[in-house]
This record gives sequence, C-alpha cells and structure tokens, in this order.
Amino acid sequence: MKFINNSNDLATYLNLNILKNVNIKNISVDTRTIKKDSLFIAIKGKNFDGNNFVDQAFKKGAVLAIVDNKKFSNSKNKKIIFVPNTLKALEKISKNIIKNYKGKVIAVTGSNGKTSTTNIISTVLKNSSKTILNYNNEIGMPLSLINASPDSKHIIMEIGASKIGDINYLSKILNPIIGVITNIGNSHLENLKNIKGVLRVKSEIIGNIKNNGFLVVPNDNKDHLRFWRSYKNNINILTVGFTKDADFSAIKIQNKSNQTHFTISSKFIKKTINIKTPLQGKHNVRNILISFAVYFILEKNGKHFISNLNIKNVRQNKSKWLRGSTLIDDTYNANPDSTKKAIDLLSMYKKNTILILGDMLELGRYRRKFHKEIGIYAKAKGIKKLLCFGELTKETVVSYGKKGIFFDKEKDLKSYLKENTNSKDAILIKGSRGMKMERFMNVCIFRNSSCLC
Repeated sequence: MKFINNSNDLATYLNLNILKNVNIKNISVDTRTIKKDSLFIAIKGKNFDGNNFVDQAFKKGAVLAIVDNKKFSNSKNKKIIFVPNTLKALEKISKNIIKNYKGKVIAVTGSNGKTSTTNIISTVLKNSSKTILNYNNEIGMPLSLINASPDSKHIIMEIGASKIGDINYLSKILNPIIGVITNIGNSHLENLKNIKGVLRVKSEIIGNIKNNGFLVVPNDNKDHLRFWRSYKNNINILTVGFTKDADFSAIKIQNKSNQTHFTISSKFIKKTINIKTPLQGKHNVRNILISFAVYFILEKNGKHFISNLNIKNVRQNKSKWLRGSTLIDDTYNANPDSTKKAIDLLSMYKKNTILILGDMLELGRYRRKFHKEIGIYAKAKGIKKLLCFGELTKETVVSYGKKGIFFDKEKDLKSYLKENTNSKDAILIKGSRGMKMERFMNVCIFRNSSCLC
C-alpha cells in the first residue's frame, strides 16, 4: 500500500480533475525504469527534458504522464496531465501527503552518515517507511515519500543539499516532529564555500521542525551547538557524543572479533545499554547513538532498541574478494571527512591495508588542498598502499609518497588488482559518486571456468 495507488489518489493530492480509476503500480522520472502501469513525471534537468520522452514512456507501459511543456497544454490525450511546473506538482503532492499523514515524520540531514542513520532508525522503529536508496533531493525525496506506506507509524526521510535553501525547501515540505543533523563537514564546498556555509544550509532544517518537536545533534563542536541552540526557541535539543556532558553518550568503545562493542549512557535512562554491532568505526557508533536518541524520544524508553537493532543496508559492506582478500565497499560517495573516517576504519585491520581512492568532487577551490591532506592522513594512519584513479588524486599520491600509485586508465588499475591481490589484503574502495568507483569491484579472475573472486 502506497500513498498513490491509482489516478483517484493522484487527483486528490494534485487537486485536479483527471482520468479516473487507473491503477498506478510504479512512479518514475526516468523512462529507463518505466514498467507496466507506471506514472511518468517529466522533469526538466540541465542536460535533458523529460517532456521529450513522453511517447517513449507510453510505449514502455506508462498509463499516465505529468508534463509541463506547453505543447501538451491542449492535448486531447486523457493520459497526459498538463501542469505549469512538474517540480511544483511533486511539491504539491508531497505537501498534501504530509498534511493527511497521521504518523510521525523524522528528517535526517548532515554532511556524512545520512543514509546509514536513516536505515538504522528505520530498523529500530517498527512499521516505518524510509527514503528509497539515497533519494534526498527535490526530486528524490518526494518520490520516496509517494512510495511510503500511509499505514506506517513513522516516515524517516533523508534530505540533502548542494546549495543554500535546499534543506529549507525539503524540510518545509516534511515539517518533521524530529530533525537530525548527523554532523557538519567539508561537503559541497563548490557552492557552500566553507564549513560555515555547510553549517548554515544543514541548519535550515531547524526552522521547519514542529513547535515543541526535537532536534538531535552531535555535541563535539561547541560553536555549532551554540548556533543550533540560538536558532529556534520552541524546540527541544538533544545531544549525542562521546563525552559525559552529551544527553546520550557512547562509552567503553571496543573492537572485538570484527564487532564494535560500546555502552549507551544517559541521564534519561536508569540502566546503561550494551551494544554489539558488526558496524565498525567511531562514526557508526555515533549513527547508532543518534538512532537511539530518536527511538527514545518516540518510545520514551530504550526497552526494545537492542532487539530491533538488525543492521542492514548500511554502507561500508564487507565481503571476501579477489583471492580471499577482504573488500570494504564504501564506493557510494566521498568528501574529506567521510574519507578520513573510512581510512580510520581500514587502519583497524591487522592486514595489508590498501586504499583505492577516486576523486572527491564538489570541493571548489579547496579541491587540491583536501586531496593532499588525504594522502598525508592515509600515511599517518599506517595504510600500507594507496591506489588512485582520477586527476585530483595525483595530489594524494604525491603527498602519500612511497607505495602510492596513480592510474590514469581503468583497465590498468583492474589489471594491477588481478595480479597483486591476495588473502592478506584488506582493501577499501572510496570516491565521489561521479567517479563510479563501484566499477573496480567487478574484477574477477577466471581459472578452469571458476571465478577466484
């Protein structure tokens, strides 16, 4: 059950008179994902216009199309729904969904950890709907919301930003009872300029939290904390961190047998709670801690948190790889802060540690500086070998020094991995989304028709 199951639902949320009793099984903005009984929404992008693909969408099985090109304004095709602006139509649908939704809405933003935290929150809060994949922008978030279940007790939405105003726009639609800022780091600096710009845009969520609602934030930067506390008076702010002055703190953190053990302590709970998780790294401890804070706000206790903590679909998946090596898949995205956290995680392995790094994008004038810093950081953390792909990572190789290798061709890096990887290696792959670093995971050695991955 979704919010939009047929054209009658769509007509209600759009407040339009359209073709009635048409079943809608799938909603897509991309003709490549059109299935039978789909609703196609024609979105204009920088390099494309979905309005040009309407006929193709119908051929592939779409039953309705929302369009905004004026050439369709007088169309006699009843399957075509003309609106002045399809993005505004998505916004209208989303606002009306939230207006009529009876459950609780949680919105999650931050520089790193948004997807992981959203996924963890959704596991501990039963009967929840969450963001699809990482759909967190002005197109993706409404699509995730439309595909949520109206019967859910909670909706957990990840919201992202690349420029000032993005978080305000998305959080205004959601009007959450709980807002989460996972952290403030060096991301999207091409538009946001510096860390203060990141702080300002991520903090836009605060203005749209319901009166007497909650904001969950880390307490590691006191300046940021002061800024958040001064932003809006009629909400409750709860902090998480690794010191006793946090409202929810993680103590006694230990790594044992590929697991992280730690204890949650809080003035709000009578007994401490012991956590064992396959997730590694201090950043994942904080993601779980944030999830506990959200859980506590809604459930008023931590009674079933541990039993509900079934970690799935969290990034940095670990698996066996080429010739028995250990592969840590962190390919989805990268910025300087998340890359350093990934290096911290890799350095914990008592193996021959290898970092495969692609360019970190959208860093503006700081791009070379940050790539140099990563090389220095990897060396200081004892990473044994650095393999780089992408023009900017030349800086990383130089600053890392000996055993840093730059590859300008995909095939050369793949060949190197095939020839030089063994069971003693722990390998982490990371890079910005635009670098498509997942391609380097698809390396296989065949011998006697058997794959040695």
